Amino acid sequence: QIVLNTKHGVEAKNYEDVGHRASFYAWGGLELAGLGGGVLVAKAEKLKPLEVELRRLEDLSEAIVNDFAYMKQREEEMRDTNESTSARVLYFSIFSMCCLVGLATWQVFYLRRFFKAKKLIE
Repeated sequence: QIVLNTKHGVEAKNYEDVGHRASFYAWGGLELAGLGGGVLVAKAEKLKPLEVELRRLEDLSEAIVNDFAYMKQREEEMRDTNESTSARVLYFSIFSMCCLVGLATWQVFYLRRFFKAKKLIE
């Protein structure tokens, strides 16, 4: 039996080593420290356990804000899709009703003409 545990986002980040390893400044979505002329320099941080926990909470709150923004965007897209589908269903229903009324009217006139030709009605 194989069990595969996958983590993504803040869950995948190891905060136990943050206080002891070299970390980088965040810049442009990449964890890089650009100091003068594009040279990349790692800044060693010695963080206390409380600072590590605050960093974890900050990352977690940022992830939550990003998730809410994504959910809001998806909700807007789904609402637009729902509204356009509802409009199409309404137009199709109106078209179907018009076809049925037209067909019923034609059927009445056709049967009236048929029975008059057979002299069953006057």
